[in-house]
Amino acid sequence: MLRNKAAAPDFSLTDIDGNVVSLKDVHQGRPLVLLFFRGEFCPTARRDLQAYADIYNRAQALGAELVGISADTPANHGVLRNDLWIPFPLLSDPTFAASTAYGVYKSDDVGEGPEPHGEPALFIVDADGRIAYSQVMTGPKGIAAPAEVAMILVYMAMNQGRY
Repeated sequence: MLRNKAAAPDFSLTDIDGNVVSLKDVHQGRPLVLLFFRGEFCPTARRDLQAYADIYNRAQALGAELVGISADTPANHGVLRNDLWIPFPLLSDPTFAASTAYGVYKSDDVGEGPEPHGEPALFIVDADGRIAYSQVMTGPKGIAAPAEVAMILVYMAMNQGRY
């Protein structure tokens, strides 16, 4: 897992419209919340994405952006976005390149365990492109509550995007 103050790894992922999006495209020198989730099939991921959709406008008012990342296809992300009214970008990581770079890739290649996947995780990247906060879950239990993240974003807004 990435440590706080480490440089946020770059990525090139596809959005629901087929556009390739990099870290620089979504970061733009402001706080960025990266929500790694298992996939549209996961009820916990769906719950977490809806909860973050509810605070998206507040996060933007604090100068932050949110992005969801999973191995789902752009088409699946489109369905998920429409089903749950997700206002923030959802990016497809089918090769687990971003998940691996952020230390959340899980491969259960022993026995008949689940397919490889990205663990639920949340990273906040500060204005300088460094990890300001991180939480990785080792199971489908969800990620930090939006209210907790909102408090971090309030602090960052008062400190020029830094934590």
